[in-house]
Order: sequence, then C-alpha cells, then structure tokens
Amino acid sequence: MGRSCLLFLTTFRARQWVKNLLIFLPFLFTLNLEAISSERLTLLNQLMDLLIVSLGFCSLSSAVYITNDLLDLENDRTHPTKRYRPIAAGLIPVRPLVLSAVILSATGFGLIWIIQPFLILTAAIYLIVNLAYSLGGKLIPFLDVMLVSSGYVLRAVIGALTINMAPSPWLYVVTASGALFIVLGRRYAEIRLAGADFERQRAVLGTYRGSLIEQLLTISSTAAIVSYTLYTIEAPNLPDNKTMLLTVPIVLFGIFRYLQVLNNSSVSEYPEYLIFKDIPLLVAIVSWIIAAALILLFNR
Repeated sequence: MGRSCLLFLTTFRARQWVKNLLIFLPFLFTLNLEAISSERLTLLNQLMDLLIVSLGFCSLSSAVYITNDLLDLENDRTHPTKRYRPIAAGLIPVRPLVLSAVILSATGFGLIWIIQPFLILTAAIYLIVNLAYSLGGKLIPFLDVMLVSSGYVLRAVIGALTINMAPSPWLYVVTASGALFIVLGRRYAEIRLAGADFERQRAVLGTYRGSLIEQLLTISSTAAIVSYTLYTIEAPNLPDNKTMLLTVPIVLFGIFRYLQVLNNSSVSEYPEYLIFKDIPLLVAIVSWIIAAALILLFNR
C-alpha cells in the first residue's frame, strides 16, 4: 500500500509545483510598509487566497503531467531517465491513472472556485493550453516552447486576479520572456544530453538542433534581461526613485549561471531540479526575492 502511494505521488511531479510560486509574484509587488501596518488582515487574507489557488494549480498541473506521460509513453520508454518513471516503467495500471487525473482536475477547479468563481476561466485556459501541447502542440517547432511558456504567464495572471491587482503589462512581458528563456534552455540541454538519440526522445528536437537553438537561447536571454531592466524603470507600481534597478545585477548573475549549468549539469534538462541542486542559482533567486521585498517595502 505504501509503495503504491509513493508511486502515485511520483507521478504527480511534486518538484514541478515550485513553478506555482509565480502565483505569489504579483503579491510581492504590492508590498509596502503602510499596507503592512494598516492592512494586515487584508494581506493575510490575500496570502491565504493565493495559497489555496496555488494548491489548486498544483492539482491541475499534476493532472496535466499524468495526461502527458500517458500520451508520451513510448517516447519516455526510450529516454535514459524518464523510462524509470512509474508510468513509463509500467508500474501503475492505466485506469487508476486516468481516474487520478480526473480527480486532480476536479480538486483543482474546486479549490480555485472557492476563492473566486471567475478564476475558473484562467484555470480552464491553462488546462486547455496544456492539453493542446500534449495532443500535438509538442510536435510543432516553436509552438511547443510558446505553449509551455504560456503556463508561466497564466500563473502570474491568476495570482494578480486573485488579489484584484492590475499589474503593469511589463510584469507579463518579463514573465513571458523569462519563461521562454527557461524552456528554450531545457530544449538545449535535452539536445546536449540526448546525443544521437535526440529524435527518439522528443521528435521536435531535430528542428532545434545545431546553431538554431543557440541563436534562440541568445535572443530569449537578451529579451529577458532587456525586458526586466525596462520593467524596473517603466513600471508605474515600482518606486519612483528607480531603486529596483539595483536588482538587475542579481538577475544577470542568475541568467549567466543558468546558461553555465545548461552546458555542464547532468540534470540541466530539468530546471526544477537545478533550483534545488545548484547553490549559486538558489542563492541568486533568494537574494532577488529579499532585495526586491526590501526595496518595495522601504521605497514606496
């Protein structure tokens, strides 16, 4: 019984849930000392709402991972690491997996409905986008990375909607460009680690092979750096004294470090692992959160 539960939990991809921290990003940019001193109850309520919505997204994303693993079963069985996943290894029957995906989807929508019924629309779009990816979008070059990247943006959108916040469009631009950089980085790592078997593991990789993926990675990293820098200057909800520019070097270090590990790490095709395994990258992320929070608290 215990082993079966562990196998099911593995299929839920709990490590991937770290992506749902993006739901809290809009809340970070609402922080200031006046709100903390005079609206503590409101802020606590917002945090609780965001927590429940993020749990809903964890359920939805797990349902998506199960569905994608079922549809990508044959390819996963040829992958050097994915073949050991419970689904690819045939350790769990198909019927319970389908039932789990249905239950997780219903749970996710239910949790989000509790907070705000209109948030269901964003959650439904997230589910549709991921189903489109699993049912064929992943085979279309460029569309595949755009569909995956949109999931990051939708997390930021639902986070803003949950707290009735209308953030600067720059927040979405930065999230989209950063997500595209991460996803293209994963494609780069997959090609590097797969060697001659890249097309067997993911058919679309043949399109990105060679200098193209390097060019796309350069473009997306540049877009992420430029858009974030402009965001710190132009966004109306940031400090007028432009102190958010102080966080740009941290972002630069994080991007440079990510590029470095893409070329060296054996787990670089799994960004969620890198966050926990690569200490410099983890320090950069934590440092950015602390620096951004302090700047927003004391400069507005």
